[in-house]
Amino acid sequence: MSTRSGRFLPARYYLLLLELASQHGADLDALLGQTGIDPAALSSPDVLLDLDQVDALIEAATAATARSDLGFHLGRMIKPSNHELLGYALMTSATLDEALHMAARYWRLITPTFTLRHERAASGVHIHIEPALELKPLTLRFHVEAIATAFHAELAFLLSTRISAYDIYLPETLSDAASRYRRLKPARVHFGLIQRAGLRIELPTGMTAQPLALADRNALSIARRRCDEELSRLIRHGSLGEWLMMILDQASDHQPRQHELARILHLSTRTLNRRLAAEGTSFREIGLRSRHRRACRLLLDGGLSITRIAMQLGYRDAANFTRAFRRASGRSPIDYRKSGGS
Repeated sequence: MSTRSGRFLPARYYLLLLELASQHGADLDALLGQTGIDPAALSSPDVLLDLDQVDALIEAATAATARSDLGFHLGRMIKPSNHELLGYALMTSATLDEALHMAARYWRLITPTFTLRHERAASGVHIHIEPALELKPLTLRFHVEAIATAFHAELAFLLSTRISAYDIYLPETLSDAASRYRRLKPARVHFGLIQRAGLRIELPTGMTAQPLALADRNALSIARRRCDEELSRLIRHGSLGEWLMMILDQASDHQPRQHELARILHLSTRTLNRRLAAEGTSFREIGLRSRHRRACRLLLDGGLSITRIAMQLGYRDAANFTRAFRRASGRSPIDYRKSGGS
């Protein structure tokens, strides 16, 4: 995982935390005094908090309210409009599937502390949300709960409550809170069936194909352009390489090219390459790592033949794929699949 330095999060979500803490009797002046956050600074819509401030705020709010479920309840307060420009893009998408692609593309506008990977499966769409860096246990738990419940609340908003059954997989560490997750019906919430610290959401195909009531192609085009501008501004505060890896990881039908990604960020390819070199990497290296990671996931999924995986990843044939995979991992795709990745 990456280091915590240079991580900035939009303050707008944590203003909701202050609102929630106030509802439960917390003295906000005293609470903010413990965090070192200037209350006046929170009045700006563009303010960012660093991760240490977020840690302190979550810890202070939890102590002041004596509640361990603040993340759960904060997530239920979040609507697409809380994401500002990205929320407008979500609402004006044609279908839920397109809205999910928007969320994956611009996830960095929500948080740099988690990654989101969106992939198609035989049964529908799988969304993997995982920590991008080491988080304190309380901060991790808070955010996993907030993301899970916000996702459910936003599904209800986008689909006008026409939600069919779907699955949310949470870590075993949240099993002590299982009773409150019954409120997320018709979602089926499972605990302890994922190995990593984040969460996985599985949506059936029929659900993702549903049209959205506010779909508007012109409005979506404007929102995307504004999101690109905001993304370019935010990436100046974080790792360009990590964002590129996230975008390449969640690409499926079309592998974005270097010039396309540079254009999103309002950078020339030369500037993009210079930024990556300063981070000790290159676009080619990131592309190779992303391709190998996608290959590993497809092999372990078991639903596709080696030839189909090779085609999906853009190789000319299975032999080229096998050679590339062996160079990266020291073993063949078949051996990797048989060993379960171990």
